[in-house]
Amino acid sequence: MPCHTKFTHGVSCRAKFYEKFFFLQTFCPYASGFCAGFVDNPFKKTYNNILEYFSRKHPKCGTEAAYLTCIIFRRGERTALPCKEVMEEKNMKKATIRDVAKAAGVSQSTVSRVLNNNGYVGEDARRRVEEAMEALHYSPSAIAVCLSKSRSRMIGVIVPQIFAPFFSQMYYIADRIMERYGYRLLLCNSDESLKREKELIDDLLSYKIAALLIVPVDGDEGSNKEYLDYIRSTGTPVVCVDREIEGIHCDGVYIDNYTACYEVTKDVLARGYRNIVYMADPPIYRPGCDRLRGFRDACKEFGVTVPQENIFLAPIEDTKPLNAFLHDVARRDVPPKAIINFVRGWDYTMLQALHSAGLRVPEDVYLTGLDDDNTLPNFGYSMQYLPSVIDFSEAAAKLLIERVEAGNALPEPERRIFTTHMKPIFERKVTLPKPDAAPTETDEKEK
Repeated sequence: MPCHTKFTHGVSCRAKFYEKFFFLQTFCPYASGFCAGFVDNPFKKTYNNILEYFSRKHPKCGTEAAYLTCIIFRRGERTALPCKEVMEEKNMKKATIRDVAKAAGVSQSTVSRVLNNNGYVGEDARRRVEEAMEALHYSPSAIAVCLSKSRSRMIGVIVPQIFAPFFSQMYYIADRIMERYGYRLLLCNSDESLKREKELIDDLLSYKIAALLIVPVDGDEGSNKEYLDYIRSTGTPVVCVDREIEGIHCDGVYIDNYTACYEVTKDVLARGYRNIVYMADPPIYRPGCDRLRGFRDACKEFGVTVPQENIFLAPIEDTKPLNAFLHDVARRDVPPKAIINFVRGWDYTMLQALHSAGLRVPEDVYLTGLDDDNTLPNFGYSMQYLPSVIDFSEAAAKLLIERVEAGNALPEPERRIFTTHMKPIFERKVTLPKPDAAPTETDEKEK
């Protein structure tokens, strides 16, 4: 019998390298013949039939032979569903620390010392334990580890909208940083609900998280300020990001959204545009309030009053109202010359609403503001936004690590503010709409 057997799905297994694959040399030649009878058997008896069949013909195979047989059959298209049901029906037992200890010929406490990397373990014993864990596909229960310690290696993350590009990028960057220190992130979505946020915090605390990174809900419903302060007082670090709750006694890394919106609006008005549209998230949370204030201050500085029908305030998830609004303004007798967008990045549906009305970007309408989808470079310019998501996320993650490493003796909360700046960068010569008024600050190279 050859030691190198090919399965029907084309994946090879070199039995001579792994003792656990010894039985493959024996039962693989029988698999295809047995498979035909296996599919039609009642599911409740199939597993026992396989086990009895291989145990009778090959005593050294045992349960593992039946397990891998199910895997082989599952990979075949004709038996994918039956094999899944068989595996679930029989609820195959997962390897335990006792199984590892028995296979390695050591005590359970020795296995525990290897897993936790503490205490003395001889090289030979460590090798046997590691080989046994690999052979049995053993992985320690994270919940059991948490229960045995006062704190886990997991960090809870709660954001209001997982689908928002800013929050997903922030999570990705924070996860890469935390991985360097041996931590894993558990991501949760509060969906802007105060009640749901509280429930998620409770769930994360039950896992004995090492810290909490949160974009807190703070709107008409109120906030969980007192609860977050209490969690920190018990020694669990809490770092709030993006949104600042007034009077909270937790660490925070926040963005000053006022300046970016003020600068963008000022740039539009300085180019001589007066028939403009402003779109942003509603002034329910701090970012929305700051942006609207920046927009209004810039308009006041130029003596411009933007009619209410040219202002759209809605959450990022309200895509249909936003697209309907764009569809409406694009078909007006006198469409806007510029659109300031702080709802989300320009996407296909938003651009389609403009193009379907025959408006060209940027010749007929100048688009500015957020560009999370990196769409505007297709039209010859981009929006430079500082600080970058990378800088902001790294600052939040590093502050969190500082607090976790500090232990229960947390220092006084620190408040870090990132002032935002935004301006257009013209990568080639483009034609912008004719201004409604005389420009006050223009750069000929940008036109």
